[in-house]
Amino acid sequence: MLLERARALDGGARARLEARASARLAALEAAFRRARADAASQLRALAEAGGAEDGALAAALERGEVALVVKAVRRRLRELAAERQMTAVPWLARLRGEAAARDMRLPEPLARDLAQLPCDGDAVERRVKRQAQALSNALSSALFHESLVSARATLAVARAADNVPADAGPYNAQVLAARALCAAERLSDHYLRALVASLQDLGALVAAFEPEPEKPTRKKAPPRASGDTGTRRRPARKKASLFRGSR
Repeated sequence: MLLERARALDGGARARLEARASARLAALEAAFRRARADAASQLRALAEAGGAEDGALAAALERGEVALVVKAVRRRLRELAAERQMTAVPWLARLRGEAAARDMRLPEPLARDLAQLPCDGDAVERRVKRQAQALSNALSSALFHESLVSARATLAVARAADNVPADAGPYNAQVLAARALCAAERLSDHYLRALVASLQDLGALVAAFEPEPEKPTRKKAPPRASGDTGTRRRPARKKASLFRGSR
């Protein structure tokens, strides 16, 4: 508008309008450069905060869409702040403490994920809440399985000791088996559980390859004589008279 008015004038008025238009253009360019620098700064802050960016915002900034970039970056930063709020996953700390107290050997993937989980006791970031819940369930299952295996091993030792005959000699098979299990129990609980598990696996294999017992066959009934029809006639009953005194 100022430039159009300046073209219609001449002399000092035209020069003053052109100077005003140039000043406004310079101010607009300076404001655009500041806004673009601020958008670039917020884009770097988003990257430092761990926000995933596929390059679309950087391309939009190159095209000069500063307002769009600033709006998108601020929205993503708010989402990141909400995701990093702390929330509670019940029993997570207690389960980890129980596994440590038992000196339990966890599977490698489970132990690695638990070590890398960002948590403070039962408190975890909201963005990893589902992962923490899955790890808590997996840890609970591992503890239950370890308790079950330990109970089976203890029961196997007790049964082996109770089934030893009173008059058995020192080289009796049951005596030697009971002594071996008791020695393994004193040596290491882990070794005892592994030994009992391997024995159970061997027992399952033996049972799987044993032949099935033959089913008893039914004896066939002897053939009947040709004259015997197989049916017996009932003796005819005398019909009672409908009237008294009749013969």
